[in-house]
Amino acid sequence: MTNLVNRTGELQAPQLDYILVDGSSSMMDKWWDSIGALDGFLSVLKAQNVNSQVILHTFDSRDLESIQRDCLLRDVGQLTDVGAHWGMTPLYDAINLMVRKLAALDPPSCSIVIVTDGDDTSSTSTDVTQARALLDWCRAKGWQVTFIGADFNNFRQARLLGADESNSVGVQKAKLLEAGKTLGEKRVRHSRSGDDINFSEDERKNFGGYLTNGNGK
Repeated sequence: MTNLVNRTGELQAPQLDYILVDGSSSMMDKWWDSIGALDGFLSVLKAQNVNSQVILHTFDSRDLESIQRDCLLRDVGQLTDVGAHWGMTPLYDAINLMVRKLAALDPPSCSIVIVTDGDDTSSTSTDVTQARALLDWCRAKGWQVTFIGADFNNFRQARLLGADESNSVGVQKAKLLEAGKTLGEKRVRHSRSGDDINFSEDERKNFGGYLTNGNGK
């Protein structure tokens, strides 16, 4: 297992890409499509020489903090070794842990991507109001927060956690790779010009398809 982890626990680049991935049992049938989307996302950043550190954090009720990568973007490699423990979904607790780690690192620029295929089912120490407040704190620092629904219409979930329509996209399983690469292009523009990382209504309809209604929701 490659598992490139930065043992110093320090920020190594001026930008940080923090990817939080649901590793619950319901993700099993779409796991490699989701990981492929993240490979696509990171490959776009690498091709454009984005100077970033990547933390890839998978979570479930059996392991809330499985850090699969913590290294410079150029050292990430393929994600073919990334695994999960297939428990339940303590999403709010994982957000709590993530934000505590981010507060300690305090990167000048940060993009947060949260990949899930369902709602919280097992958090024990964090409720939705607290999780939203933590993400609102991230947004107040100018950090980008994007929700990707893996074969899941995550509009309601993202809204409960403080996102607007443009910050979330539910993606059909077959279109996860395309969506990951599109997100990478948006992330590159953010790194160069500070543009917000947003999905248009047309993009949400394209990627969501049967997951959305006529309004892209």
